Formats: sequence, C-alpha cells, structure tokens
Amino acid sequence: MKRLIVLLAVVMLAGCAYKQQPIYNPAEPIPLSAQSLPLARIEALIIAGAQVRAWRVERMASGQLRARQVADKYSATVDITFDQRQFRITYRDSTGLMANNGAIHSHYNFWVRNLEADIRNKLSAGQ
Repeated sequence: MKRLIVLLAVVMLAGCAYKQQPIYNPAEPIPLSAQSLPLARIEALIIAGAQVRAWRVERMASGQLRARQVADKYSATVDITFDQRQFRITYRDSTGLMANNGAIHSHYNFWVRNLEADIRNKLSAGQ
C-alpha cells in the first residue's frame, strides 16, 4: 500500500512538471503579399487575427499592441510588435499559469501558437 501511494505521488508530480514549458515568444515574417500594405492595414489584420479566439487587443503605439486572453481563473497578456517585415509576440504577464523562471503552463503556449497562426492567416489572406 505504501508503495502505491509513493508511485501515485511520483506520477502526479511528473504530470505537473510536464505541463511546464519554456515561454514561447514567436517572431515571424509578414507574408510577402502583405508587406506592401500600409502599417495601419497590417495592424487591423493583426487585431482581426487576435479576435478570432477572443483576445482583447489594445493599441499602445504605432507598431505596438497589447493583447489579453482570459479563461475562467487564468489569463495571459502579450505584447505584439510589428512592422512591414515581421511581427513578434512577447509574454508580458499571466495569472494562474505558473510562470516562473522563463517557464509557464503549456496552455499559455497553446494560446500563443493559436494566436500566431490566426494572425498569420489573416495577414496571408490580406482581408
């Protein structure tokens, strides 16, 4: 019985550790088809991409946005910087996602990868 309890504890701890990953901060080129668009149009497409999955976006300055995702007791805030050549998504802060020493719960990276893909799709379509 004692062995079973120890084994269960080890499995639970391993499961918790598995969910921690390095924070994903992607930088991606703007698709060639969108590089000739005015910066204001690129910004609008990035915002539209973020809104696909209900990120709340706030304009900070030209080429700088802040986006926030909230789900139940969890939240994540990222900075999105961009120009006509690339966009970058950078971790800013979070709640409930166990951010510590450059690592975070895997769900944050899932959110950011989806955000990155949605922005890329909007920019590629140019609409």
